[in-house]
Amino acid sequence: MMENLAQGEKLNIIITCASGVERTVKTELERLGYPSAPAINGAIEFEGDSLAVARCNIFLRSADRVYIKLASFSAETFDQLFDGASEVRWQDYLPKNAKIIVNGKCVKSKLFAVSACQSIIKKAIVNSLTRTYKVARLSEMGTEYAVEFWVFKDKVTLMLNTSGVGLHKRGYRDLVGIAPIKETLASALLLMSDFYWERPFVDPFCGSGTLVIEGAKIALNIAPNLQRKFAFNDWKNFDKSLYDLAVTEARDKEKRDRKIDFCGSDIDEKAIKLAKRHAIRAEIADKISFIRRDVKDFVPSSPRGTIVTNPPYGERVYDIREAEECYKNLGKALKGYDGWSAFVITSAKSFPKYFGRKPDRERKLYNSNKECKFYYYYSKKENGND
Repeated sequence: MMENLAQGEKLNIIITCASGVERTVKTELERLGYPSAPAINGAIEFEGDSLAVARCNIFLRSADRVYIKLASFSAETFDQLFDGASEVRWQDYLPKNAKIIVNGKCVKSKLFAVSACQSIIKKAIVNSLTRTYKVARLSEMGTEYAVEFWVFKDKVTLMLNTSGVGLHKRGYRDLVGIAPIKETLASALLLMSDFYWERPFVDPFCGSGTLVIEGAKIALNIAPNLQRKFAFNDWKNFDKSLYDLAVTEARDKEKRDRKIDFCGSDIDEKAIKLAKRHAIRAEIADKISFIRRDVKDFVPSSPRGTIVTNPPYGERVYDIREAEECYKNLGKALKGYDGWSAFVITSAKSFPKYFGRKPDRERKLYNSNKECKFYYYYSKKENGND
């Protein structure tokens, strides 16, 4: 049963991510030593082994989940779907008592009924395992194994979810504030910016502190997912020593002795208390600070620095006029501070107008399925105007 993972044989690994951050995830993979691969429909596939599964789950900051690809085939009918799913050697992955969960999605395909596809794939798995293990029925009382399928343009991909819950669930954010940003998106924004550990960093709309905490983890080279479990941790057939090896690697790479100047501020006192709580849970409270402050009172504390922020959009927290006033105050605060750069994600199309400056670049991203723009405002030195 799944001896190939324990023995380190090659696997097809699929990394998923939010739309717009594929390039960032590819760069992360390359830094981990894995070959560059094209991103197709928010997924990046490469060949690796079980150690790669553990390392990707622990180290990737902006990815959603890590999967093992089991099969890929064409199917326009339920019979073809059943036959294709039956070809997988399920006994190589699932033990006799596995609790089997099947989920997926169908897009632009003749097979569009998700619930029917779930039932057929589950039936194929059960038929295969009862025949292999020579039992009349499966107890499904053991560890959970999540099988996921994608049906896109009549092409079926079957995968095993090694992560469990999404990788944005780092483990430190136990309470959620208003309009939070996912940890994975926060990391992606930081990695897209000119953020660097030796420069002061400020989030003037910090909310529950996600951007500042994720930024500190990047600055101190702390792997993002050391505080959580993954689905594969409960698989008896996954070699625990490989996970331990990846954890040791992550601990060895940490640079917790670095001195950083990272601060988050927000007008909401409750948000600041929540941010401080999360910083303690993330074990970096001594490295960062959070203060209650209106953005109109923000004054850069040094000639150079970086802002990455997720301000109110004028929808859930403030109304649009209040949000636009925030944008205006941020723009005023940065006037005369040419050494500061700002990177802002918002769904408000009026942001550049009220900020008072045309962005140097912009990128379309999605924050909780809401279409947004990520605006790049480089400092004058980075923009070549020094």
